[in-house]
Amino acid sequence: MDIHDIAKNCLGCPNPRCQANCPCGNMVRDILAKVKAGEEVEAAKLLYETNPFPFLTSTLCDHQRQCRGNCIRGIRFEPVDFPAVENELSIRFPFPYKMGPRIGKNVAIIGAGPSALSAAVFLEQAGFDVEIYEKEEGIGGAIRTGIPSFRFDKSYVDGIYQSLLSLGVKFHFGKEIDREGLDQIRASYDETILALGAEKENRLPTPDSPDIHFALTVLRELNITGHTLGLDKKKNVIVMGGGNVAMDVSRSIKRLGVPVTLIYRRDEASMPAQKKEIAEAKDDGVVFSELTNIKDYRLDEKGNLVALELVKMRLGEKDESGRPSFHVIEGSEFLAPCDAFIMAIGEKSALPLLIPEEEVTGNLHAIGDCRYGAKNIAAAIKDGREKAQEIIGKYRG
Repeated sequence: MDIHDIAKNCLGCPNPRCQANCPCGNMVRDILAKVKAGEEVEAAKLLYETNPFPFLTSTLCDHQRQCRGNCIRGIRFEPVDFPAVENELSIRFPFPYKMGPRIGKNVAIIGAGPSALSAAVFLEQAGFDVEIYEKEEGIGGAIRTGIPSFRFDKSYVDGIYQSLLSLGVKFHFGKEIDREGLDQIRASYDETILALGAEKENRLPTPDSPDIHFALTVLRELNITGHTLGLDKKKNVIVMGGGNVAMDVSRSIKRLGVPVTLIYRRDEASMPAQKKEIAEAKDDGVVFSELTNIKDYRLDEKGNLVALELVKMRLGEKDESGRPSFHVIEGSEFLAPCDAFIMAIGEKSALPLLIPEEEVTGNLHAIGDCRYGAKNIAAAIKDGREKAQEIIGKYRG
């Protein structure tokens, strides 16, 4: 559908729920009003005021839980498809990257994920000299290392890189910063921003076996090095988890021609993964076993995994997460053949791996997932923007 036809469906709500539920803070209603009036260039400018990477958000956001899923028109009719408008504007009107007059202040950013790149854009436009230190050999953070190419065309990230170079951002790749390196950087720049992401995986206790893996490690190997970790030779792979990472790793292993079963201790309705990702995992042939948890591992004498002892669960009252709690159904244990197990039960901030949170003060800042834990790409972009604005305000008085 043409974006003008989409925009015509917007009701122009005085308190737009779509806007209130956009983690990036996009001015959804006003952007749609500009498109409706035939002012696409102005609509794009308004979009870029809050979001320098609308192609990322239009493609990767969980729109069902955010803008589109909260459109009031969706109560009786089809909700307004703002992501389609956002996507079209991003393609037709590329971000007008423009270096601002230099103010003689420099900022170091450690990490090159969405929050870091967002901060860099706004700081460079305000006249700061920005340098980014990244342990990988390219930008993108989890987009680069975690999201499979079949789900997202990463050539767009290459385009962001070229645009940021033209904006004046300097990159130092292959630089994994330790505490000593952080202290040196902090002493050399007016401001230092930590954008380390949420790369610390939640892990349950496991026995020592070469057949037990963790999702982020598997995805990085598949996406960056191309190594399969021997998973392409397996016959019964079980993945534990219910988020997008669990879907990504399950679909990636399925593409190796291996049967994959995904177990989740709650029901499908409680899964944090996007509904679209769940549906596509099923379309790929991933078998879902909801209300199922792991109880024990069965290894042979050489330490190879041969089976999992699983147990069925029942749902109970809501817990602190707002989702139903889960409880073991006594006597429901069963054995499932398994020669590879992948744990994908969430991620935590990587910040403590580098520096205690209480030491992030003064000219040292933390943004994105390393500040508040694994969240979403739109929230990361907003956090980078707001930190940049805070730093800009500090020097402008």
